[in-house]
Amino acid sequence: PDIRLELIAGGDNWNPLLQSTLRDAVANNLPDATWQNLTYANILASRNIIVPLDDLFGDIHVLEEMGLSRPMIESTKIDGKVFGIPFGTTIPALFWNMNLLRKAGYQNGTPPEEWEEIFEIGTKVAELGSGINGGFVEYDSTNAWIFQNLLASRGGRMVNGREIAFNSPEGLEALETLSRFGDINNIRMSKSQARQAFDAGVTGVQFRSASGTASVSKAVNGSFDLQVGRFPMSSANGQLVGAGHGFFMFTRNPARQKAVWAFMKYISGPEGQLILSQNSGYMPINLLALQDRRFRDEYLKVNPLHGGIIDGLSITSDQYSFPSDNTVKIFDMMIEECRQVVEHSKMPESALRTMAKETEKLL
Repeated sequence: PDIRLELIAGGDNWNPLLQSTLRDAVANNLPDATWQNLTYANILASRNIIVPLDDLFGDIHVLEEMGLSRPMIESTKIDGKVFGIPFGTTIPALFWNMNLLRKAGYQNGTPPEEWEEIFEIGTKVAELGSGINGGFVEYDSTNAWIFQNLLASRGGRMVNGREIAFNSPEGLEALETLSRFGDINNIRMSKSQARQAFDAGVTGVQFRSASGTASVSKAVNGSFDLQVGRFPMSSANGQLVGAGHGFFMFTRNPARQKAVWAFMKYISGPEGQLILSQNSGYMPINLLALQDRRFRDEYLKVNPLHGGIIDGLSITSDQYSFPSDNTVKIFDMMIEECRQVVEHSKMPESALRTMAKETEKLL
């Protein structure tokens, strides 16, 4: 659009940017719009800092006709109103060392896609010995993101209205899956060490964000057959939980709101999405663009390892964040419980009880 933008650097990462936004709101020194982590919609809307966008686009079907998925749109809805327009995201994926899988007897040309098969081959890789690790799960991702995905893929939810909902059969199954990763993780490592081990060719499978494909591919540099496999869906109504970012609006000035909205439509459209794909490890969120052969070819030219996982974007929402000043404490507690489950120092049932009890207390 024929709109001149002045970009103000409010922080070198999402969390510092949020903190500077909260300070600037108190000082009445906010710009017209902001590019932030979508999970901040709750806290920014609850403080009346961001403006709902419904009056600008009308019906939610307009956003779907623009190519935005309903789950992603729903992730920025607070009390029935849409507060953000997504720009990019990443989804969980399984990074595979196919050489180790073949050495362990796996014969298919593509990675396994069901949990039972994943843990079966992971166990065989772990049994190879000689310092070989079966697999590693990055359970400590921000906002307990891996737990959120294991829960959502089974049709579970973090909350239902204002009540926590993860203390459910789906939540228990999510923790049991983490425990089984502990079975095949026969070498205890930090996330940084585990990433180095995978890059060095001594780990069968690494469960992490798809945004790492470019850096992992560069580190591996053809030393083994690297493939990226999709995250297993354990329920017909399961979803993926993205780690998305997008745009919120601060300005109350009608003329400036129209300009911001024009920019939002552009940046979430095919041209803006291609700019994102060519300049970052994030995945596009415009489903219509991904259905266009030319766009898809250009995207996969830059991110060839995403070929087997991009179809998951159609069922991708965004990570949940509690509308509380204690949200960081809650997720830190959850990550600690996940660690104990993975390292087999706590049973999944006990960890789930603690997560529910402590969350209620902190809320």
